[in-house]
Amino acid sequence: MNTCKRITLLTLLFLIALPLTAMAITEPDTEKTYDDAVSMSGHNLVTTGVALREKTFLKVDVYTIVSYMAEGSNLGEDKATGLLNLDAPKMLQMDLTRGFSNKKLKNAFSEVIEDNYDDMSAFQSDMDTFLGFFTRDAEEFDVIIFSYTPKDGLVTTLNGEELGTIKNPEFMKALWTVWFGEEPADDDMRDNLVAAVK
Repeated sequence: MNTCKRITLLTLLFLIALPLTAMAITEPDTEKTYDDAVSMSGHNLVTTGVALREKTFLKVDVYTIVSYMAEGSNLGEDKATGLLNLDAPKMLQMDLTRGFSNKKLKNAFSEVIEDNYDDMSAFQSDMDTFLGFFTRDAEEFDVIIFSYTPKDGLVTTLNGEELGTIKNPEFMKALWTVWFGEEPADDDMRDNLVAAVK
């Protein structure tokens, strides 16, 4: 095989392989990168966006977070609300950039959920169960993942260890309001977490 043909063949093989290469999405302030597509329980998920949670006027970094949904999902015009209500495989991953107390960790979830609901009776017992998953203070570099499928429910993991599963889809929606509700933890986060949806 002459040199010209060899170069052409190598170029063709590279172009064929290129779509299989994982691309990345980056949170610009921290430069934290995540895969733009992942596999979860046999489902192909694509990213909807990435964001940074900051607290106080000093803008202290608390965590980065990436959101994924089932490939091909249609979220409608209001993408954040569509993602909140999506009853299909989806996932959130929080990477903590600082430590804080167990009480603050639980309040980070419960206070925002309470802001989004007048009546929590449809999932109150599930929220109590969920908060009970967290038995220690949050630590820098902790990774918390919330993965949901209609079949399996909401699975919470901490640093790869499964903490528990909640089957009630109403609680899954309640948890997603922390980032995608009408009263989210942060409006900019809400926008950034759906910014990658095409």
